[in-house]
Amino acid sequence: MKRREFVVGILRGTGAAAISFTPLPVWAQQRVYLTEEQALKLVFPKADRILAEDKELSEAQAVAIEQRLRYRLASRRQRVYRAESSGQTTGYAMIVNEVGKEQFITFIVGINPDFKVRRVALMVFRESRGGEVQDTRFANQFKGKSDKDPIAIGVDVIGITGATLSSRAFCRGVKKALLICETLYKS
Repeated sequence: MKRREFVVGILRGTGAAAISFTPLPVWAQQRVYLTEEQALKLVFPKADRILAEDKELSEAQAVAIEQRLRYRLASRRQRVYRAESSGQTTGYAMIVNEVGKEQFITFIVGINPDFKVRRVALMVFRESRGGEVQDTRFANQFKGKSDKDPIAIGVDVIGITGATLSSRAFCRGVKKALLICETLYKS
């Protein structure tokens, strides 16, 4: 057994069990803040109707988005919610799942017809730490951002101490939603 494993075992409180060290599981709670219906109503309070549209990115579109994001998309198939009022499109939204430290964080990104962020709201938080991202002061920083903005902690978004990975997950998800919606809907 390595000295580091023994010391970590002692610090974790496994005492003599540190001799046969096995990592302890991390228990995270799932906290649901908004259902899908509540989140869509929050983002589009005045919409006559909200349509769920499953879109497929072409290979070229997916590659272009991945180059801008600097990571691969999980799928070329994307679900976008399009809001209408009086027959006109009033905005778009995507429900995004991004990994914080170990678990997915689910949140909604509402986007105006000019492809700027309308609203961001936490839906489900599964991590053991970092739930402070549900604070509206944090989410309000994304309002008005477009895909031309860096959307990065320490650049144009102030992160939350103790929730750094969750804050970064929000930045990744917002940027991804903006790029996908603009690619699919901008004429």
